[in-house]
This record gives sequence, structure tokens and C-alpha cells, in this order.
Amino acid sequence: MKLVVTICLVMLVIAGALGVARIVRRSTLGDRAVAFDMLTSVLTCALLVSAGYLQDGLLLDLAIVLGLLGFIASVTIARFIEARNGTQS
Repeated sequence: MKLVVTICLVMLVIAGALGVARIVRRSTLGDRAVAFDMLTSVLTCALLVSAGYLQDGLLLDLAIVLGLLGFIASVTIARFIEARNGTQS
């Protein structure tokens, strides 16, 4: 079980590093928004893997809250980009 958790966390760290690299690299606002959403998903998955390994219910609550905040942030950024481009109806 510990080997599986370690492999999962290593893969999540690699995904997080790639997401941070995408945010830092000079790209469009939409690309940064997608990378931010991906980072939120990676953190949520890391919390869920940790909750399963540690048998801690508090981490599940944190993962739910982070998932909801990530969703709200993604919708807000998408609406901002839409309004900035002038295509809002």
C-alpha cells in the first residue's frame, strides 16, 4: 500500500511542477486559468490520496472544500476572460 501511495504522490508532484511551469511561462490568460484549475485538481487528488492512506476524515472535508473553491475560481476566471474579450451577452 505504501508503494502505491508513494507512486501516486510522486506523479502528483510531477504534475504540479508541470502546472507551475505552465503558469510561470508567459502564456495567455486562458492557459494560466487552465493550469490553475489543473493545480487545484492535483492538490485535491493529493489530499484524497493522503486521506486514504492516513484514514483521516478531515482531509476528505478539505478536499471537498478545495474542489468547490477551485470550481468557483474557474467559473469566475472564465467569466472575467469572457467579459474582457467583449463577447459577453
